[in-house]
Amino acid sequence: MAVFGSSEELERVMVALWGRIAADPQMSEQLIRSKLVVQFRYRDPEGILTVDCSNGQGITVIWGSGPNKPIVEMSMKADVAHDFWCGRVSVPVAILTGKIASKGPTPKALALLPVIRPAFALYPDVLREVGSKATVSG
Repeated sequence: MAVFGSSEELERVMVALWGRIAADPQMSEQLIRSKLVVQFRYRDPEGILTVDCSNGQGITVIWGSGPNKPIVEMSMKADVAHDFWCGRVSVPVAILTGKIASKGPTPKALALLPVIRPAFALYPDVLREVGSKATVSG
């Protein structure tokens, strides 16, 4: 059974989490400097999240496709995304094993992984706050 019961639950969790990341100066500063537009494409349940840092001023989090073309696209099952935020997935290994499909200059996105690592600690709180049935233990 999938971690997220619906696309709506997945949306609530991911938008809230990335909103917290965008609001945290420690994490957002380097993301903004990257000027990347990264799109995450989820399945089981379906969803698209776009994180747009292209203006160099802030982070725009969009559920769906944004007005700017993604520079990096990452596609995965929503369960893989959940496991990543729980600290149980190495993105490079997941790409090599096919759990995550990546298009674009993936090394640029991978270089930002240490920047968002503090969000792992925020994830359990976000799950509770948005009323998700998902848990970090499962």
